[in-house]
Amino acid sequence: MTGRPIIRMVFSLAANTLAAAWRAVGPVTSPVARLGRLAALRARAGTAVPASTQFDGPVRVGEGVLRLSLGAACRLGRDVYLETSEGGRIELGSRVRLNSGVFVVSYARVRIGDNCLIGERVSIRDADHGSAPGTPMRDQPHVSAPITIGDDVWIGCGAVILKGVTIGSGAIIGAGSVVTKDVPPMGIAVGAPARVVRVRGEPGGGS
Repeated sequence: MTGRPIIRMVFSLAANTLAAAWRAVGPVTSPVARLGRLAALRARAGTAVPASTQFDGPVRVGEGVLRLSLGAACRLGRDVYLETSEGGRIELGSRVRLNSGVFVVSYARVRIGDNCLIGERVSIRDADHGSAPGTPMRDQPHVSAPITIGDDVWIGCGAVILKGVTIGSGAIIGAGSVVTKDVPPMGIAVGAPARVVRVRGEPGGGS
């Protein structure tokens, strides 16, 4: 085998090798794209965003000023959505991982501690519409209360965290759960509405 068939075979092998590598490690954001996203987020937040912030893809931001503070080495997934309205503020500790499609919307304050893992499509909102009869709900003012999430919390895919909730450090929230009440430190909460089924570290509670 000589000439063009050999060239085609070499290119085919190279393409297959690159495709396998791409599947293994996934897309890698270029330094230029990362710096662009970093600059854009800094401009919208109006405050310092650490250079150690990582991006898996574009981050979406609501209208108006984004009142955001980030600790070191946070990682923001593709299509994460961040919004602050009225007096709202979003505060992320260090090494927080927001996976793809996470929504964080604040009218009061959302605080997420260090080393937290937030799964895909989680919704964290510290406000909802008023619901008094006689006026369309879309025309009523928002009712808000701060959300506090401690350190080392894992929130599973598709969970919903509602206003006024405190989730203690070390807690786990199961996928698809709707958290309407406080979860104690190290608690494992599942369901809609979520309830604590075990406590990590206790007999039968998991590690």
